[in-house]
Amino acid sequence: MHESQSFEQLFTTHHPRLLRLATAMLHDEEEARDVVSEVFERIMKSSSPAISVSESEGALLAAVRNRCIDRIRQMRVAERVRRRLPLVEADFSSWQQEDEQEQRLQAVSEAIDSELTSAQRRTLLMRYQEEKSYREIAQTLEISEVAVYKHLRGALERLRKKIRK
Repeated sequence: MHESQSFEQLFTTHHPRLLRLATAMLHDEEEARDVVSEVFERIMKSSSPAISVSESEGALLAAVRNRCIDRIRQMRVAERVRRRLPLVEADFSSWQQEDEQEQRLQAVSEAIDSELTSAQRRTLLMRYQEEKSYREIAQTLEISEVAVYKHLRGALERLRKKIRK
């Protein structure tokens, strides 16, 4: 079977089930479509040989599940950061506000990567992405709870300063 025909058969066979899984996990049909599309796009771009339709269902389900989990984590971190950082809301139309909010989230994400020390970044992600307590973070990193508090406080202060600019 030709590679494009194999991919088409793979897509038509598995797309509905993958979309249902992603929708159930994300509770957002548009996000679910994006996730499933990303998984199929990676398959198309991969240099691996054609995938057998009969052997691929488990691998595709796992890929979609993992991608959904990544999206959920990203959304959780973004939501937690949004709640922690007091952002001034301008009085614009709703689409402008959404665009600004997206830009702010992007700025926060970039600031996390560029402005924080590795200890601050690791502590911040463990606290807000992995939802670990101060004690769990301290045990994992083999530092005191006070050090965890100082890392988080320093990280939030740096992020606030960066976002206000």
